[in-house]
Amino acid sequence: MQNIFQFITDMISQGYVGLFIICFAINMIPFLSPSNMVLAGAAVLTFSILGPVGITEALLIGIIVAITATLAKLIHFYVVRGSRVVLSEERLKSLDSEKQRVEKWGALALFIAAASPVPDDPLIVYVGLTKYNTAKFIISYFTGKVAVTIAGAVIALFGLTLGGGFFESMPIVVASIALTVIITGILFKRKTEGQESDMLQDILEDELIHDEESLNTRNDDEKTDSEDY
Repeated sequence: MQNIFQFITDMISQGYVGLFIICFAINMIPFLSPSNMVLAGAAVLTFSILGPVGITEALLIGIIVAITATLAKLIHFYVVRGSRVVLSEERLKSLDSEKQRVEKWGALALFIAAASPVPDDPLIVYVGLTKYNTAKFIISYFTGKVAVTIAGAVIALFGLTLGGGFFESMPIVVASIALTVIITGILFKRKTEGQESDMLQDILEDELIHDEESLNTRNDDEKTDSEDY
């Protein structure tokens, strides 16, 4: 874990580019990425070791974290959307029948999921499978995410302002706390969201098995008809 701490610290110490890369990498881990509000707050605390952090820096950190989260989830969205090719026609018809409901409530649901501690990966799987509008996905998800990441960054900045003397005299402690929160968030989400990942895998496996059985049955029927002829 010490190596992970050192790696994250080294990346963030590179400035906003390093922050962008590490946050994007963390968010790319499906079902395991920690709260982006925590990430933004941890980034502010870590940046405070490198130099003064004001409201402008805090807002920029919040926006960067929100952008990385949105880009990562957009990739997940497209991957899930592409997985429709392995689904049966029956399953696709069932998903397509949900389009009207998704178009009506999708934006609100994505905003709430992005702006709250509610796990958003299952919802992204759902809207991806139903081929939700990409532009609406980006706008809704980013709006919710940037609200919560800016809040996390500002809260951390407020904490630094109140306890500035304490934090300035203990930079190593601040970094350790921030990075521990990040790793703990990853482990917590792994525990709470593992079931959703297993459920998606089971669905895809069931569909593949169902398609194979249907194909075998169709081939057997054709063979029987040919023999009868």
